[in-house]
Amino acid sequence: MNADFEIELAAMPNAYCCQAWIAEINRKLAPNLLWLAAPGDALLLEQPWSVELRAQARERGVELVYPAKPQDQLARVFTPWGWTPSAVAAGMRSGAIVTPIPYEIVARVNSKLFSHAIEQEMGIVLPGATVASNFPELADAVERACPAPDDKWVIKSPLGFAARDRVLGRGSKLVGPAAIWAQRRFAHGAQLIFQPWLQVKREYGVTMEIHADGQVTITGVSDLQTNGAGAAIGYLLGRKIVPHRRAELERVANFVAARLYQEGYHGPAGVDALEHTDGLHPLLEINARYTMGFVAVAVERELQPTTPIFWTIKLL
Repeated sequence: MNADFEIELAAMPNAYCCQAWIAEINRKLAPNLLWLAAPGDALLLEQPWSVELRAQARERGVELVYPAKPQDQLARVFTPWGWTPSAVAAGMRSGAIVTPIPYEIVARVNSKLFSHAIEQEMGIVLPGATVASNFPELADAVERACPAPDDKWVIKSPLGFAARDRVLGRGSKLVGPAAIWAQRRFAHGAQLIFQPWLQVKREYGVTMEIHADGQVTITGVSDLQTNGAGAAIGYLLGRKIVPHRRAELERVANFVAARLYQEGYHGPAGVDALEHTDGLHPLLEINARYTMGFVAVAVERELQPTTPIFWTIKLL
């Protein structure tokens, strides 16, 4: 598990050192990958392993492997959360088969600049949304798109994730902490993505596997639950999706998959979409890696709830 995937990508080409608090998050999240494992697979994760985790692994026929003593993994293919230098190093240490996607490709297709370009290509960019290369461009975008005092907006870094590395604001003026945050990033040559805030009715996460030959398997659609600031709090399992909505989500996901493959990426990918008060924004973000949506889809498939239930990420 390398849930700090985007942080490491953003640090390239500089050396990356995983901070202790991030390493702890990775350790706690890693057991959730059991939901994605099949009999005969192995899960590479730090000790200590809880009694519950050991029991679940045995029940699923999954071997637990300690990174410091990986033993013989020559017959297994290494599959990280997402491809980064530290993930490749972990795979090499395990002795497994490691065939990474080039980092420059991974960084490019996970950038919100890439997803914004696809939105433009498909003609589905949110009114007022734009990419800014300097502070005057960004301030102008805010003023044009959000003239009223209560108009809410968000500014995102290209490799932000999980409601991190972004700022929220209201009204037509880009001032205060949000302005300072943006100016610091522009000073380092960054581009930023500006979007008017949408009033959420429902969020979707299409999960798919892009195979090495370009074929695409859509594995499911997760039902993400967030708080008022857009941070994830869990998933709703078992809530139906009307057929026309699912068809639209899968159509956009297949289009994205084709573009990812053209760029040289194959493997797991997620496409986030958002249903809001004025309709559906079918492409909010692209994650060319595993997502917690994959886990939620796997949990839902196994539990098969007959009525909607709330599921939160378990930390074993």
